This record gives sequence, structure tokens and C-alpha cells, in this order.
Amino acid sequence: MRRILTSLLVPLLAAPLAAVTTAAPARAYDVPEPGIRNYVALGDSFTAGPLVPFFADVPCVRSTNNYPSTLAVKLGIYDTGFRDVSCSAADTTAMEGRFAPPAGLGTTVAPQFDALRPDTDLVTIGIGGNDESFFGTIIGECPDLASADPDGNPCQRKFTADGVDTLAAIIPRTGARVARVLEAIRERSPRARVVYVGTLRLLPANGIPCPDVPLARGDIAWADGLQRKLNEEMARVAARQGVEFVDVYGASLGHDACAGDDAWVQGGWVNLFKAVSWHPLRSGMDAVAQMVHEKLNGKDLAAGRLVTASSTESGLAPSRAVDRDPYARWASYHWRDGEWLAVDLGSRQTVRRLELNWEDAWARAYRVEVSDDGRTWRTVWSTINSDGGHDTVRFPATTARHVRVVGVTRATWYGISLWDLEVYRT
Repeated sequence: MRRILTSLLVPLLAAPLAAVTTAAPARAYDVPEPGIRNYVALGDSFTAGPLVPFFADVPCVRSTNNYPSTLAVKLGIYDTGFRDVSCSAADTTAMEGRFAPPAGLGTTVAPQFDALRPDTDLVTIGIGGNDESFFGTIIGECPDLASADPDGNPCQRKFTADGVDTLAAIIPRTGARVARVLEAIRERSPRARVVYVGTLRLLPANGIPCPDVPLARGDIAWADGLQRKLNEEMARVAARQGVEFVDVYGASLGHDACAGDDAWVQGGWVNLFKAVSWHPLRSGMDAVAQMVHEKLNGKDLAAGRLVTASSTESGLAPSRAVDRDPYARWASYHWRDGEWLAVDLGSRQTVRRLELNWEDAWARAYRVEVSDDGRTWRTVWSTINSDGGHDTVRFPATTARHVRVVGVTRATWYGISLWDLEVYRT
């Protein structure tokens, strides 16, 4: 569960540290608004992640490692305040009406909007690609036409009538439907922060075919242009509706289906152990989760930076707390109070907030310290009542190069352990 803890006036005894620590206690400040507590994920197969190991839902072919699930873990609410109702093959009608997914063998699933509540405070959505069979037409018809004219654009010619690109004409109509969907989300969850997530780039920007993209050369540029136009339309719709937009298409340049080991999407062939054809891989889902996380929180100043610790359990290195992997953690070697984890931000930065994801071995009392040189530290925040899980720590803006979390009192017999240590300007 996500928590925000206030600073305390009670000075905490300095733990035995090698560096010199100034004894100034943190000041008390008003409690900020609570963090994200109820997150609902809506969407189609680009959200659900069909065949990305492992399955959470068979009719919708929804993965436990899609981007909403990973985002919920990063936010510390996967087990307490998260509902993912995304469904493969869903279109905008599946938001308010029952939907029969192809893998459901005739069964139907409830409207995705049924998951929304007045107290929902985060909604992510990715929808529209299946309206009027837009996406299915491209991936279903274009590969079959390629062999007849591999250097031409047979698919584009087929779907051009009287000089009009009939697939491109679908896009503005889809935009109007998505606008109504976003309005309906606001009506059901007026307090929610709503984030529309675009689609990862499928095709190479250079238009050159590869074995994983069985399209004619001319159709690659055309189909890529259609995907770009759809993302641009969704960005415009989101802006008009006051909804945040995450441009994962632009950010995935160089990670298309022809990118080999750098690909974030599966190409034109099904891989039963990785992903359905023309859909995100686990690497793509992880990348999208990180992009949405940054949209919500800003840039993590600690990510990938040099980290040191008072002690380290074998295999649980300090760097694992800043590697952006929500399933990797640092743990202290010693089972004692006073263990700490420190990050060097590389240069002096303005710091206002920490996001901490504690493992089951957490510190009931701890303090946050900052330093300009890594030797002399000053306390900017402290608590004696953490209950573990996810802590959001806010304090007045301060400038420092080093940030340290000191576990003053353990909550368990073990040492202390952090899945994530994130540092933010805002």
C-alpha cells in the first residue's frame, strides 16, 4: 500500500556511521495528499500482453507481466489497490458493453468500465486500434499480398479507393469514439489521474524489410505512417480532454520488430513463449511501464547511479535498488539497527521527494540524510512509524549530491531491504 509519512519533531539518535552526521532533526510539515491507492488499467491487447509470460486471465489472454502489472509493482499497490481489466481484441465498445474475446470460446466479459469507482485515482488506457478492424486489417491482409509485389505497396493500393486511403479515414472516427470514452472515465472517476498510453512502434523507420516483418517494402512505410497517425490522433484527443498522453511510439525508435535483441515487439510470427505476433514483448512492456512511471513521477535522479551501503547480503547488491527493476532488491548483510543505503546523484541536484519500496524486512524508524561531499550529512526527514510497503517521503526542497536512507530501528529480526530507492526534484 502506498503511504506518505510526515516528518517528526523528535530527534533520532545517530546510528553508528563511519561518516560525520550533523544532529539537526527534521522539521514537521503538513501531510501531503495521499499517493495512488486505487489504480485501474483499461485497454486492448497492447495493454493486456497476450502470451507474455504468465497468464492472469485466459479469456482476455492477459499477462501478469504486462505494463500495468509492472507499473503497479513499482507503485507498491499490486496487491492492495490494482485492477487490470484490459482484454485482447477489445475495442471502444468494450468499455461500456459486454465483450466476447476471441479466446473466450463464446463467453463474454464484463464492461471494462465496471472496474471504475468514484475513489479510483489512477486510470491508464490504451484503446482504439481495433475499432473498425483497423489493426487487424493491416496485419491480416498486408503480409499475404507481399509476395506478389515485394518491392511495391500492394496493400496500400488495395485499401485506396478513388484516391482515398480507407484505413487512414478510420483514424479520425476512432478519435471521436476515444474522446467519448475519456469523457465517460471522468464521469465515473472524477478524481482520477487519467493517462492514455500510445502503441509501441512495430515497423522499422527506414522502411527496409527483414525476416520478422513480412510486408512489401512500400507497405512498411505506409503502415508505419498509419500507426504514427493513429498515435498522433490519440495525442490530440487526450490533450483536448485534459488527459495525459505517453508517446511510446516515438520513444521506441530503434526497438521495432526488425531490431533483433533490441526489439520491444514481436514480428509477424507467433512465439508461444514470448508474445503474439505484432504485439509487445516483455521487454516492451517493461519499457512502457517505465515511461508511464516517469510520466507520473518525473525523472528518477537515482536511476543507474553509484550506490553504496553499510553492508550487503550476497547477491543483493546496492545497485539493485536503483536499476529500475521492481523485482530486484538490496539487503543489508548485518541484522542490526543503523544499516544504510546511499546514492551519489553525480552532481548537486535539487531534491524534494523519495519513493521507497521496502521488502518485508523494513525499518520502522528511519531518516533521510543529504550531503554535498558524501562525508558530512544533514537530516531532512525522519520517522518512527513506518509500516513498510511503499513510502512517499516529502520534504522542503534542498540541494545535495548524495542522498542516504538510514534505518534507525528495524521492524523485524532481519536487517533492512529495499526494492527501490527513487529520488525526485518534485
